[in-house]
Amino acid sequence: MIKNIIISIAILVNIILAQNDISVRIVATANVHNETDPCGWKKKPLGGLARKATILDQSSSEVENFYVVDAGNLFFKKSEIDEGVTMEAAKINAQIILDSFNAMGCNAFSPGEFDFAGGLDYLLSLEKQAEFPFTSCNITNKNGKQLFKEYVLDKKSDYSIAFIGLSSKFESSYVNVEEPVERIKSVLKKLENKSDINVLMFHGDDTDLRNIYNENLDIDLIIRSKDRKRSSDGGNKIPTFSLGDRGKILYQFDLNYTDLNVELTDIVWCENTEKRISDRLEKMKKGDLLADLNDLYKDNPATLRRIANYENQIKMANEKMKNLVNELKFEKIELDKNIDGRIDILQIVDTGKIYLEETLGPMLPKPVPHDHDGDGIPDH
Repeated sequence: MIKNIIISIAILVNIILAQNDISVRIVATANVHNETDPCGWKKKPLGGLARKATILDQSSSEVENFYVVDAGNLFFKKSEIDEGVTMEAAKINAQIILDSFNAMGCNAFSPGEFDFAGGLDYLLSLEKQAEFPFTSCNITNKNGKQLFKEYVLDKKSDYSIAFIGLSSKFESSYVNVEEPVERIKSVLKKLENKSDINVLMFHGDDTDLRNIYNENLDIDLIIRSKDRKRSSDGGNKIPTFSLGDRGKILYQFDLNYTDLNVELTDIVWCENTEKRISDRLEKMKKGDLLADLNDLYKDNPATLRRIANYENQIKMANEKMKNLVNELKFEKIELDKNIDGRIDILQIVDTGKIYLEETLGPMLPKPVPHDHDGDGIPDH
């Protein structure tokens, strides 16, 4: 009888804990660079707004709490574009992107440096048409006036989430960019009693990113533009992901919380670190799997320090998994030819392309084959 009561209490506790769990899914892009269609790689054309819409529909149907964001460098592919036909073509593409985002749905967009290539007035005209909020807490006009929302806050019955736009400084004739670290600290202070989950959409450089890490700020996730890398995990500090792929890949983040007061653990980083470092240590044994590395390299202090660093990384990954409370999982979803484009987005893109050709003629250069980073040079 007592045993049955204990079992019943345990089941009840588990039910209560499960009810308190919170799961949030965020699908993100950055560095789309004015792209509307799949890339020009014939073997494996990736990307396209219509394919993105299809994946968003599928992903949103799987979860209750779903968000779509873009972390910047969306509307243009350079910070400066020649006036005339090139600029007009880029603006038509930017309008296609805006119309598609309106149709797909977007919860927050944080402008990057390239988004001002058409001028401040043009970007503000896009904002007026947008059915989604623009956010940046440190980009102002030349008079120091805040141009966009400092953050976008969504409140639910059991949690609230804030998406905060931030940028490292860049030169512009249209705007000023305030020092980013102090500004994000100020905004987070305002959010102390308002937001449980803070997502930073950061058009940032490595120096400012390191400074943010050093401040030990209350940030759950950083989604980063400017850097063109494709992150394979979020690192061992605040989970940070660079999405540099011209819209060819969607990053899907699942944030699962048991206790909102505890930091997220990046599961993929822990798994990657364990495998990567273990492989390195095995190679250092030079074929003798039973070798003691400290004995093998006892006369090489530099290598011993490297071994100690490797072992500390594995220890950190193991401790994170051992003390796991809240977990971050993520998936990179390639927008390949097996994904059917959503019809209404295809129509928006096709209509825009027809207008582009009618207005400017067939003047756009053909894409460079295998140019996946958009620099005009074939990658392979």
